[in-house]
Amino acid sequence: MENPNYRAQIQQAYADMNKAPADPWRPAYHLTPPAGTLGDPNGLCQVGDTYHIFDVTSPLNCRVTSRTPCVWGHFTTKDFLHYTLQPIAIYPDNRRDRDGVYSGSALVAGDRLYLYYTGNVRHHGNYDYIHAGREQNVLRVESTDGVHFTGKTLLLTNEDFPADMSNHVRDPQILTRDGKIYMLLGARTLEDVGCALVYESEDGTRFHLVNRLTTPEKFGYMWECPDLAVVDGQPVFICCPQGIPHEDYRYQNAHQCGCFPLHGDFAADATLGDFQQFDYGFDLYAARTLKADDGRILLFAWMGMSETSYNRNICADRGWDQVIAMPRELSWKDGHLWQKPLTELAALRDDHTSVSAADGGRWQSRRCELVLCPEAGQDVTLHLYEDVTLRYQAAEGVLTLEMGPVCGETRGVRRMKLDTLTKMDIYLDGSTMEIFLNDGYAAMTSRIFGESTTITADAFAGKIVFYNLHGFSIADAREDGV
Repeated sequence: MENPNYRAQIQQAYADMNKAPADPWRPAYHLTPPAGTLGDPNGLCQVGDTYHIFDVTSPLNCRVTSRTPCVWGHFTTKDFLHYTLQPIAIYPDNRRDRDGVYSGSALVAGDRLYLYYTGNVRHHGNYDYIHAGREQNVLRVESTDGVHFTGKTLLLTNEDFPADMSNHVRDPQILTRDGKIYMLLGARTLEDVGCALVYESEDGTRFHLVNRLTTPEKFGYMWECPDLAVVDGQPVFICCPQGIPHEDYRYQNAHQCGCFPLHGDFAADATLGDFQQFDYGFDLYAARTLKADDGRILLFAWMGMSETSYNRNICADRGWDQVIAMPRELSWKDGHLWQKPLTELAALRDDHTSVSAADGGRWQSRRCELVLCPEAGQDVTLHLYEDVTLRYQAAEGVLTLEMGPVCGETRGVRRMKLDTLTKMDIYLDGSTMEIFLNDGYAAMTSRIFGESTTITADAFAGKIVFYNLHGFSIADAREDGV
């Protein structure tokens, strides 16, 4: 670690935020950083009856303008309603990760929990940090109690990757099969072609390359956050392709997040089907999965988008920023990946009202669930706060989310094709909005700001259900404030 005072500065940042007044923009049923910014969810796993959710977080990011190294934050929960904020799991305190503890994953083996991650190093000098000047090292730490991690071990460096790789090879995802351990790494070739490298190991420390996942035609220049899940019998390869040309109704974000159906053996002869994006809004990236003991595949993602004008939101002026999206349950049906809010989150509902939409509706809330169920062929228009409009045009089969300058913070317009609209399930929470369409066929996610609490719906044939929602409880188990 180049800054010897880093831990003390983090401790001070957390202490200052504890003294700050409550922020109405901070969500109540989404995970957020104690201070600074938050990014990719990582290390998702279940150990016994406890779920572990780690995240890349930069505790000093709202206090300084210079680049600050990130750490791994850590939450645990048994029910996704009551959480514990644990001590920071991994610090950048090694020559091989001094500029940031980047994304990775977890491996549960016997009585130990292993975390695999990318150690980022940026050399000082005039570099492009793509082909030169950067190290992306794979490291591992381990724990016997699931909270304190030691034994930092270097596993792979840039020199170990194929000769046609750029310096961008990162985000290890660990899988197990038939007694062997596999690692997926997102990569960018020297020709700027996105792919994923597949490594195999007998012991979890010595890995050798066995395959490369890619597409026949170039699909972006970099694939971040690789993951592999089997959803209702269908293997899906998840990643975040960067550099996809924008289209009128899809691929509208700076970078994309979604999955390819995978056919064949991921470690040998796999081919990838057509890419399906997870979300049509402004703020969803870095998705990773967790397979629960009950068989469900749960999706977690960062509610943010790097390299955009709105990547730093106005919450940063209040000492914190960025959010982890609501966990989603995945299913596979008719060649399509469906996602719906986690079943346990229904327990957040308090009182509710159900009304005909014939006269429209009006509500006051920044923390609620609003379910719109139009009859076939109906146009639907919803107005949120100062200047957000959500509009479905049945004749065109187009859903439009338009964010004005007050609530959007430089977000503009997103449009998607949707042949029919049978249900629109909208979750609002402080400064977040997540919209699930037709029982999980598609989703739109965005941060949403402004001071107003007014929501209005234009009249349509159908019904509207409104729920008040309460928030999580989060206990603090950090030691000495970190």
